[in-house]
Amino acid sequence: MVMLPCLTIWANAMGFSEARCSASLRRIFFPAYLHASIDSLLLRDITTGLVKSVMFGITITGRLPRGLSTGAGAEQVGRPRRGPWSCPSSWVVVVDLFFTALFFFAGGR
Repeated sequence: MVMLPCLTIWANAMGFSEARCSASLRRIFFPAYLHASIDSLLLRDITTGLVKSVMFGITITGRLPRGLSTGAGAEQVGRPRRGPWSCPSSWVVVVDLFFTALFFFAGGR
């Protein structure tokens, strides 16, 4: 649950470091590029990403015990996976839809 927000922060930092490389390859003045990127970045974008990553972590760890409660053998392994909502990735899509709509309508965009 804690790892997904950390991974989100790490991925954002890697994106900015990659921007340094691509700006130098395209011969763009990096401080101007960085200034334009920071000006276009909103605090709301950062908080939305972090809140969603926390909720994804809660969703995945909340559904994990069902997948871990298996027995030995192919039939027991397949039993917890039955049903359309047993898969954590399905729940992540539903949670993403909910929070995207919530942040979109609450933010007034």
